[in-house]
Amino acid sequence: MKREKHRLSREDSALFESMKGRYVSENEAEFFRKMQHKEEQEITGLNELLVSEYENDDEIYLVREYYEEYLVGHGIGTDGAEEEHVMTLSDALSLNLKELGFIDRDLTLLEWLRESGYRYVNYDRNYDLKRGSQEL
Repeated sequence: MKREKHRLSREDSALFESMKGRYVSENEAEFFRKMQHKEEQEITGLNELLVSEYENDDEIYLVREYYEEYLVGHGIGTDGAEEEHVMTLSDALSLNLKELGFIDRDLTLLEWLRESGYRYVNYDRNYDLKRGSQEL
């Protein structure tokens, strides 16, 4: 059974459109293509860990909830104490990690991802798909 695409938020629709043809790397192009697909096609009630705090020295994490809500956080074992919840990818990428107290460098999440070459992003941790509950 084919699902209808989830309707993107106005902000994320504009973000995905504005990035087309303006990617700074192939990894960035892959990130935006995959994130658009995920927001349109892959709901995650159990959350999707896109960036793990255990896999980068800055201890930054990025979690997708439902279709297009995100948690951006910092720290191992902080249990959400250092975390921002936003309603769109556009909002998540514009968060300033220094202003949040997560890192000492003045970078937005987008700039941090670019600086890291997107190497910490894992597209295969949608726990709904892992458990096979996507068919429900």
